[in-house]
Amino acid sequence: MTAQLPLPFDKRWDRRRETWQHPDMTFNPRGYAVDVVDEAAARAFVLDHHYSASFPAARLSIGLFDGRTLAGVAVFSVPMQQAVVPRYSGLSAGEGVELGRFVLSESVAFNGETWFLARAFRLLQREKGARVVVSYSDPMERSTDAGILTKPAHFGTIYQAHNAVFAGRAAARWLWLDRHGQVVSERALSKIRNAEVGHAYAARRLEAAGADPRGRHEDPRTWLDRVLRAPVFRRIRHPGNFAYAFGLDRSAKAAIAATVDAQPYPHGNARHQRKALSAK
Repeated sequence: MTAQLPLPFDKRWDRRRETWQHPDMTFNPRGYAVDVVDEAAARAFVLDHHYSASFPAARLSIGLFDGRTLAGVAVFSVPMQQAVVPRYSGLSAGEGVELGRFVLSESVAFNGETWFLARAFRLLQREKGARVVVSYSDPMERSTDAGILTKPAHFGTIYQAHNAVFAGRAAARWLWLDRHGQVVSERALSKIRNAEVGHAYAARRLEAAGADPRGRHEDPRTWLDRVLRAPVFRRIRHPGNFAYAFGLDRSAKAAIAATVDAQPYPHGNARHQRKALSAK
């Protein structure tokens, strides 16, 4: 399927805010390199730049280097559910990964992401033997309580440019948002409810978002129910992310084609672009 890109801009990141590169500044690979990067460096880059301010359960992190400077990160992660890879490829869960984060800094010129992604896929095959990559784009805009846009709609333009198979929407779900428009991780909420490892950190994140501190003898579930009912947080219905699948070898591509009812690519429009640009 040939991508027909709707808008002549490429998304970049700067301190969790989206920026945009115009084709007047075309990527020149001279001086750039792609290599495996340690998780600590990848985590710091993602937390510093990506709007979610979160890092997934990584299997492999790959960096785009401009000289010695880290200019981008691709994080290949463990899918949230074991059924994800089989659902979109018919292959076993162990044969695929999710592209959990893909972040380039604003220093990378137009078309740099496709160059980086192709080489990241090759390293993924070499290092982990992966055959399938599943990735999602979130088409739902999010805003603060004051109505300030914090995340424009994402349609997966980079995945389309790299000839991914569009598999439709993932399942709809409910989300909790804080007053800044940030998603409260369902995994974090589960850790608090069940007092799992990491529950204290998850609770501190909620408090940093504005939740009242938990009482000294207050049950974690009771506290969580109380703070989520406060005006600090709001619950919204998400219609489901757009799902894409990449086959990394010929037989994997055939398996995806036999499993997924490929659909036409979704596209944004000029309104989404203007809103994204105005949010800089």
